[in-house]
Amino acid sequence: MTQTSKPLGRPTFRIDGPRLRALRKEAGLTQLGLGQKVYVRAGKGRASNGVMKTSAQRWEKTGAVPLDMAKYIAQELKTTVDVLVGSAPEPAPSLVDEIEWRIRGQIADGPSPALAVALEACRDDAKPERELAIRLNSRLEAAQLSHAKGDFEVLSELTGFSAAELRQPMGHDGFWLAISTGPSGPERTEVVLGVAEILHAVRTELQTCVADAYESDAHVSFMKERHWFIVTFAHARLPQLARTLRFVRCQPNETGLSWTSPTWQDEYWLTDLTREAYGYSNFVTGFDSVCVPAACTRLRLAVTRNPVAHDLVDSVEARQPAIVMVVEGNLSELPTATLNSFIQEGNAHDLVVNWISADLWDKLQPLLSDWPLECWRFSKAQTRLDIHLDVPYRLFSTSDAPPAKGNRFSVMLVERQEDGELRRAPWRGKSITHILERLEQSQRDASGTGTSMASRALPT
Repeated sequence: MTQTSKPLGRPTFRIDGPRLRALRKEAGLTQLGLGQKVYVRAGKGRASNGVMKTSAQRWEKTGAVPLDMAKYIAQELKTTVDVLVGSAPEPAPSLVDEIEWRIRGQIADGPSPALAVALEACRDDAKPERELAIRLNSRLEAAQLSHAKGDFEVLSELTGFSAAELRQPMGHDGFWLAISTGPSGPERTEVVLGVAEILHAVRTELQTCVADAYESDAHVSFMKERHWFIVTFAHARLPQLARTLRFVRCQPNETGLSWTSPTWQDEYWLTDLTREAYGYSNFVTGFDSVCVPAACTRLRLAVTRNPVAHDLVDSVEARQPAIVMVVEGNLSELPTATLNSFIQEGNAHDLVVNWISADLWDKLQPLLSDWPLECWRFSKAQTRLDIHLDVPYRLFSTSDAPPAKGNRFSVMLVERQEDGELRRAPWRGKSITHILERLEQSQRDASGTGTSMASRALPT
């Protein structure tokens, strides 16, 4: 490597521009205003307004920003660099910190009888003032939805806020309006507290509408229209049985509910639902409008070798699962008429995967040949099959070193894209179970036909 004394300049990396824009607007700052404050923090307050505004515009448009400036931006927006980068969700806004501060102030001045009783209820917690603040914040959020006068009076006495202050819009868990429609379940319209309730509702619909369905070709799609999130569960054969779940975050005020933008924390968990749906449905269209897989005939099985704690590896790359085999199957031999028939029945996905996996056991056996068949077992994980090595002590007690036990191999469903790259594909648990049972039967057959490797010489 050639050495050089040429300066490399300030390290620059990329933050999430849209997230920065949203955080700036939430802070009530213009691009110039943010630029001015950040430049002051950085000790560069003498720069012209034009330079500071242009810099802020560039941060949001390209995401490129020197690392030191990113730290100042995070400080000014009262967040972290991880949030700006997009690797962590931003905490939802709340009054917990201020309520705790008010409670501590009242304790110093002599708490009211009501506050003393409330603190006593939290005395088993390591930080009773903090725990009470969290509880009161949740009560306040519910009170803002019901607008019960008595609730505000009690909260005012406990927190020290005036009733008018308590009625100002705030959020923590956030209220969500959820609307479920479709013939495959009850039609519901409800307001729930917290994105966790929305996640639970989607998972319940996933289990009911697609995971347990007889047909393998049900389709789940995610989309967003302005503030609304929409999840559609499409039946494999009967489009009229499609079910839709729509939900939106809302803010209570004195005139009712108004739609609000979700926080970054909400976005983080809701976007992750797309990946989670891979374990429930064999066809998933994400918020990016891309359907995976695009076609059943692109499906393949990828076998990975998984390092375990026993393996001594130095590099991060060496600790990652590595694809050791791609099982293509003879899909060219699958009759078109047969495929079309299964498409009409809504079971084309299972047909193709069963066809591909017809010789999977034969392909796997060389990978398992180091130890007797009795030492290997199969298990179902989310969107994959795992192959574990569990060697009884009697089989390696005389060996120089114990075997590398654990999850040694995995079988995943992938899609071969037009450019030849492999992309992870959805694989619902019910479909995985079919392949698991076939592999276990093949293992029993191999062990019972004299091909069991229990009598083989053990590796030294």
